[in-house]
Amino acid sequence: MDMKLLAFFILIFSLFSTVALAQNLTLHVSVQGDDSNPGTEGKPVASIARAAELIRAAGSDFDTAHVIIHEGVYRLQQGVVINGLKNIVFSGVDNGNVTIKGSTALTSFQKLSKRHTLYKKNPEIGKKIIEFDVSNIEGLTHEKLRLAGASSVPELKDFRLHELIVDGKPMPLSRWPNGDAYAEFTHSVVDSSTMLTGIQYTDEHISSWNDEPNILLHGYWKYLWADAYEQVNSIDRKRKIIWLNPPYNHYTFDENKPFAAVNVVSEIDQPGEWAYDYKAQKIFFYPEGDVTDSKIELSVCKDPLLSIEEAQHITFRNITFSNGAGPGIEIKNSSYVNVENCIVNAFPQDGILVHGGYNNSIRGCEVFDTGRGAIIVNGGSYITLEKGNFNIENCHLHHLSRIDKTYTPGILVDGVGTTIRNCKMHDIPSSAIRLNGNDHLVEYNEMYDVVTESDDQGAIDMWGTQNYRGNVIRYNYFYDVGPKGQDAINSHCGRAGVRLDDAISGVFIYGNVFKNTSVGLFGAVQIHGGKDNIVWNNIIYNCETGVSFSPWSEQKWEEYTQKAKEFFMQNRLAYIAQYPQMIRYDDDINKNTLIGNVLINCEKNKVRDKKGINTWEDNIEINDEGADLERANYSLGKYAKELEGVQFIPIPFEKIGLKKQE
Repeated sequence: MDMKLLAFFILIFSLFSTVALAQNLTLHVSVQGDDSNPGTEGKPVASIARAAELIRAAGSDFDTAHVIIHEGVYRLQQGVVINGLKNIVFSGVDNGNVTIKGSTALTSFQKLSKRHTLYKKNPEIGKKIIEFDVSNIEGLTHEKLRLAGASSVPELKDFRLHELIVDGKPMPLSRWPNGDAYAEFTHSVVDSSTMLTGIQYTDEHISSWNDEPNILLHGYWKYLWADAYEQVNSIDRKRKIIWLNPPYNHYTFDENKPFAAVNVVSEIDQPGEWAYDYKAQKIFFYPEGDVTDSKIELSVCKDPLLSIEEAQHITFRNITFSNGAGPGIEIKNSSYVNVENCIVNAFPQDGILVHGGYNNSIRGCEVFDTGRGAIIVNGGSYITLEKGNFNIENCHLHHLSRIDKTYTPGILVDGVGTTIRNCKMHDIPSSAIRLNGNDHLVEYNEMYDVVTESDDQGAIDMWGTQNYRGNVIRYNYFYDVGPKGQDAINSHCGRAGVRLDDAISGVFIYGNVFKNTSVGLFGAVQIHGGKDNIVWNNIIYNCETGVSFSPWSEQKWEEYTQKAKEFFMQNRLAYIAQYPQMIRYDDDINKNTLIGNVLINCEKNKVRDKKGINTWEDNIEINDEGADLERANYSLGKYAKELEGVQFIPIPFEKIGLKKQE
C-alpha cells in the first residue's frame, strides 16, 4: 500500500477514535461502589462527588458525560458540589429508587424516664414517649434552636434545623396551643435595665413552663401577613411576661396579636410531636404508633444536598433528594441547567433555588414537606429587560411552608421572563405563586387550598412597583382559596385568587377560572392602587365578590412610586420600548379594564370602584342555584342565551393541570 495512503487512513482512524471518545464518556455510581474505582459499570464509584472529579480530570475529551446512578440510598454529611463543569447528565436508574439523603438513621432509643417532668405531668402520655440520645451524632450542632419567618431579620432566615423524620415524613415540633390555634398577647414591654423586649400574656397555662431549655414563639406580631419566630429568654410568672432574646422581628410588636409556642418539651401531647433539649442533647418524641418497623432519621447535612455553580448544560433526572437540614438544591450563576423528574422533600428551608444564569428549567418534579417554599428562581435583568428564560413545568408542589408561614409561596419568581406552566399547587398557608418582575407567563396551572393561613395574600400574588409590567396570567384554575375551616388568625383584609397589590400595573389576566376564591374584603381578583391592568374573558364562579378595588389618591401614588420612578427614568429607553404606555407614568391612576367576564353566583360583582373609574363592559352576571360548572368542565353552553353578543372565548379547561409524564 502506498505510504501516503496508509498515513491518510491512520489519520482518519485517529480522528474517528477521538470523536468516538469525545461522545462516549459514561460513569457509574453505586452504593456498592468504591471511590478508588474507575467508574465503569463493573467497577462503579461510590459517590456523585467522585464521578464529578473524574469528569473534571477528563478535561475536554468528551462531548457529553453520562453519570448513571444505580438504585440505593446515598447518605451525605456534606452536599454534592458541581462547580464550573459542563455537558453532564446525571440520571437515576429508571425504577425511581435512587435517593440522596442528608440524614442519619436513629436506631437506638429508650422510654421516657418516669422521673422526667413530662412523664409526671401526664403518665398516660409519658409512657408512650421515647427519647434519643443525640450527643454523639456527627454533624449535629448542640445549640439553641433559632427559626425565622417573613419579618425576621435577614441573618436569621438562613437557619438550619436538624429535623426528626419518620418513614420519610418530617415530624412537627411540639406546639401550644395544639393544632392550628393561637393564643394572644396583650401588649409588649421593655425592661429598662436589660433592654429586653417581652410580651404580656394572660393564659395562666404559660406559667406552668418550668426549666424549658429552648422555647420559640411563632407569631404574627404586628401584621397578619408577616410571621416571625422569637426566642424565649425567660418567663416572669409573677408579672406574666415572656422575655425575648434579640434580634427581634423588624416590625416589632403590636397589641392583641396571635402567637404559639413551639419546642416546649412539656407540651409534647400529640402523636407525632417532638422537641429538642440542647442542654441534655436529647430528642423527645411521641410516636404515632409502634415504631418497631419504622425508619427514624435525623437530618444532619447543613449544605444544600446539591449545589451547582458557574456550570452549563447540566441535567439531573430521576433522583429523590430528601432529609437535609437546610435547602434541597441550589443553582447559582449557571445556564441550561435542567432538573427533571426529581422528588425534593423533607427540608426545613426551600426545595429548589435558582439564582442567576439563563435558560434553566425545572420539569416534572414533585416538591413537598418543605419548611419554606418549593421553588425560588431569579433570572434576567431589570435594567435591560433581557429575559432569563426560566421554565417551571409540570411540577406538583404541595404541603409547603411547615415552618415559615408567610411570603413562602410554592413558587417565588424574581427577574424577567419566567414561564410557569401546567403545575399543580396546594396545601400552602401562603400563596401558590409570588411574581416579582417583568414579562412572566403563568398558564395552565391548578391552584387550590392555598392562602390557608396568611392574611392579605392571593393564590397568585404581586406587590411593589408599577415597573413590573408585561406579566400574563391565563388559563389557570383557582379554587378554594383561604382557610379550610375556622380562620386561625382572624384576618382583617382577605384572600384572593389574584392579588395585585400596591401599584402593580399592566397585568393581563384572561381565560382563567375562579371558584370560591374571594375571602373577606377581597374579590376573586383584587387590584390595589394599580392601573392599566386588563381582566378579560374569565369565569368567576361562586365567589362572594367578583372583583375588588382599593384605589389610591394622587398624593399616595406620587409618594409611593417616587423611588420606582427614579429607577424607571434611569432605564426609560428599555422600558418605554417594551411598554409604550409607561411614557404616561403618572397618568390615569386607578384605571383598569374589565371586559367580557362571566360572573356566576357572585354575591357582589365588584366593590370599591371609586366613581366608576374602571372600565366595566360586557361582563355577564348570572344567578343560577343549579349551576354545576365542574361537571361541565366549565363549558358555558348552558348560558348561550345570556352570552349572546358577548363573544366569550371558551377556556381550554382540559389542558389545565399536570400532564402525564412522557
